[in-house]
Amino acid sequence: MPPTSRLPRQLTRNTAIKLASEFIGRAASFVLVILAARQLGEAGFGVYNYGLALGFVLAQLADMGLQIVVSREVAVHGQGAQPLARMAFHLKVVLSLAVLGLLGVIALTQPTPARPAILLLGLMQLSQTYLEFMAYIYRGQQRLWSEAWLLGGARVTTAVIGAIILWQGGDVWQLAAGSLLTVAAAAAVGAGRLRQEGWLRELGAGAEGGVAAYWFLLRQAAPLGVAIFLSIAYTRSAVLLLQFRLGETAVAHFSAAARLVEPTQILPASLLAAVFPAISLAVAQNPRQAKLLGAQVSLLLGGCGLVLAGFFWLTAGWLAPWLYGAAYAPAVPVLQLLGLTIIPTFINYSLTHYLIARRQQLYLGLFTAVMLGLHLLISWVLIARLGVIGPAISMLISECFLLCACLSLLGHKMLGHKMNANTTNK
Repeated sequence: MPPTSRLPRQLTRNTAIKLASEFIGRAASFVLVILAARQLGEAGFGVYNYGLALGFVLAQLADMGLQIVVSREVAVHGQGAQPLARMAFHLKVVLSLAVLGLLGVIALTQPTPARPAILLLGLMQLSQTYLEFMAYIYRGQQRLWSEAWLLGGARVTTAVIGAIILWQGGDVWQLAAGSLLTVAAAAAVGAGRLRQEGWLRELGAGAEGGVAAYWFLLRQAAPLGVAIFLSIAYTRSAVLLLQFRLGETAVAHFSAAARLVEPTQILPASLLAAVFPAISLAVAQNPRQAKLLGAQVSLLLGGCGLVLAGFFWLTAGWLAPWLYGAAYAPAVPVLQLLGLTIIPTFINYSLTHYLIARRQQLYLGLFTAVMLGLHLLISWVLIARLGVIGPAISMLISECFLLCACLSLLGHKMLGHKMNANTTNK
């Protein structure tokens, strides 16, 4: 059987493995969140989510798009990309030192009882980026099964150990310490396996091209890193602003709702992982087919988003208190509003991937930057007036802005192509 006939089956299998791994891992993490909300109390749960959000944002500075570049080069060059992987690891270690400094400074500005937990959770998120670095090497080799075991296994183990700590009456800093040790151990295991396979065997060796080689790699990764950082800052800024303006209790109420909505993103992410290559190929060979396929995916995701939004709107009144307890009743309107954001968010998954397929990804960085600025401004104003629901309204407005921006850009480009075609015909 020729290799080309096996490719669709392999892509389908890898998509199924990724979807199953994400579902199992996120389900385990969600169970831990529910237990933490009930066992830690509102203040402790707020500190827990603030530490996770802060660490998640800062930890991305230690990546700066390196893992995506490494995955791409591994896919193209195979074992020949080992020197580049080693260089990327060196850069990641240097960037991590800056993250450690920032994390320490910010932790010192927090109330004394919360400092240990925030610092440990930040270190856990930094360790997670090393775990993902290993996973992206597997992804570049199309070894999604190995990636699933590494990332999914770490999530499940972290949830189990965290549940045991909470069951034994542990507080937020003990939960943070257990999570850090688990993720760091998983990263060490992953590094050990890759080292045996030759990928990280000579970490002490420098690059053949010296400083220029490292600088070239960083220039390749930086644009992706900036876009990713802006996107992550957008998704986590609500928690940071609420902590600054209203404190841990508001963070707990918002996070309780957000934790229910975030897992729904598995659906568009998995679908686009399978469809994006087909759209990219169609853009190059049959633009009309690409447009049709893009529209079908957008409509499908929009319909799914509408169903999920309706579900959260109708069930939020009993779902949030049932899962988290009566103290989390203020999370109900937040859950309803965040549920509405699913509709434009799902469609935006399709439109942004379509722009990337058309080699217009430069616009995404611009759109994301505007989204972040808009979200920060609106949230800052609405938190003072409406409290914890303010960022939820802001996210709905920001997602609708991205939707309109993408549609406007696509419509403008298509209109331009049509006008050029008519001029040529004349």
